[in-house]
Amino acid sequence: MHTALINRHDYPELDAILWDRAEDRVDPQVAFRLYEERWRFVAQDQLGDRERALIDRLVRVYGHGHMLVA
Repeated sequence: MHTALINRHDYPELDAILWDRAEDRVDPQVAFRLYEERWRFVAQDQLGDRERALIDRLVRVYGHGHMLVA
């Protein structure tokens, strides 16, 4: 099954936490892992509805309903 890559520029907080990566598009599983690992750097009050929906989808698919954040 082919998984569509996520355009980081469509999601401001994802773009911000990808500070050390150059690619414009990121694999969804990588995006989930980085949201999880770098959650403390996500400005949660700045998340738009579209990005919240992306995160919810990533949590369901790759986190099996859970996101482990500190």
